[in-house]
Amino acid sequence: MILHLDLDSFFVSAHRTKDKSLLNKPVIVGGRSDPFIFDKSFNKTKVQNQNSGAFVPALFIRDKEATFEEYFKEGDKLRGIVITASYEAREMGIKTGMSIREAICICKDLIVLTPTHKLYHDFSKKLKDFLYTKIPIIEQYSIDEFFTDVGGWVEDNEVEKFAKEIKYDIFKEFGLPISIGIAKTKWTAKFATSFAKPYGVKLILPNGLDNYLKETPIEKFAGIGKSFTKKLHSYKKFTLWDIKTSKSLLYSFGRGGEDIYKRVCGEDDEKVIPNKSRKSIGISRTFDPIEDRDEIKRRVIILSRHLVFMISKYHYTPTTLHLSIRYEYAKSKKQITFNRIFNELFFVKTTLKLFNELDIYKYSKVIRISINLRNFTKHPKEAYSLFEYEKDKKFNTLLKQTTKMREKYGIDIIRLASEV
Repeated sequence: MILHLDLDSFFVSAHRTKDKSLLNKPVIVGGRSDPFIFDKSFNKTKVQNQNSGAFVPALFIRDKEATFEEYFKEGDKLRGIVITASYEAREMGIKTGMSIREAICICKDLIVLTPTHKLYHDFSKKLKDFLYTKIPIIEQYSIDEFFTDVGGWVEDNEVEKFAKEIKYDIFKEFGLPISIGIAKTKWTAKFATSFAKPYGVKLILPNGLDNYLKETPIEKFAGIGKSFTKKLHSYKKFTLWDIKTSKSLLYSFGRGGEDIYKRVCGEDDEKVIPNKSRKSIGISRTFDPIEDRDEIKRRVIILSRHLVFMISKYHYTPTTLHLSIRYEYAKSKKQITFNRIFNELFFVKTTLKLFNELDIYKYSKVIRISINLRNFTKHPKEAYSLFEYEKDKKFNTLLKQTTKMREKYGIDIIRLASEV
């Protein structure tokens, strides 16, 4: 059997362990693109990467926590969206992704908290370590989600009791409510968790799965994105039961459709994989529209610097760079491959060159920059460009030294002259 564990309103619950006055009240944790990363003043920023998972990004930690005014207010504007809402807030109609301004209009007594990401990551790490004392196979899926395989560890007829004990033990140890879904397959277990919430346990056996598919909208199943949902709607497919009864249609969509069909029908054979290696590392930020190209390029350099530090921390050698520019009314994106020893100077120059090529709407304002590195590899010396090898080797050695300084004093301590 496979268990899917999902912490309930995790960010809010984490704050409640530190402040009991938040219990039983409408509370949200808000978020926005880092409002401080582009400051020209010095920020003692460090990276925390003690957690791993398919959707667990590295964490940038500032030397101090921001107040509500510093984090959410920009002039006379209120920025940010709801990233986690307590169940009391949800009952009032507040949803994840809603603007902070809209949420406050719905509930005048709403308590709005700024995010404390170090608290969440620390809890996540401690919870994972705790789970390893109970279960041998664990895959961290996100900061608040885990898959575990208890086959051969717990008898099938005992697994529901075992899950309830785990749920109780986690609350006793950490004060964090958690919901658990149980099934024979990975994605049915995750699906079961949606029926377990809040703070419950739900077992869905193969012979009972159909009962849950018939009334569930397609968009409620994890892994089916908006574009694929829209595509299925165009074929008059609106529920998970419609997917199960449309095998030929789903298979005609290729591997993606086949995978979704198998996941929905409980036929996937995907394993719980501990310590999944990362396939990509990226960084992106959204900001108010900017037309000044010099300022945009400065921000590209800053994002590149942060990404370089993450890559260096993980000791990865990327071979593919993907850059995306989003304008107010358009977007432009492109990826390139390279075969070089990774170093900061090469990466920044390459990213700026790619930006200049991509920036086809010269007079349009930019609102988002995304940079992603992927296809990590370990090349032997002979595989590198001989022309650039010696120079790259020197700059890679320099990168190792600057990384040590940035680990100690913050990512901002060393900057390229072009950024300043």
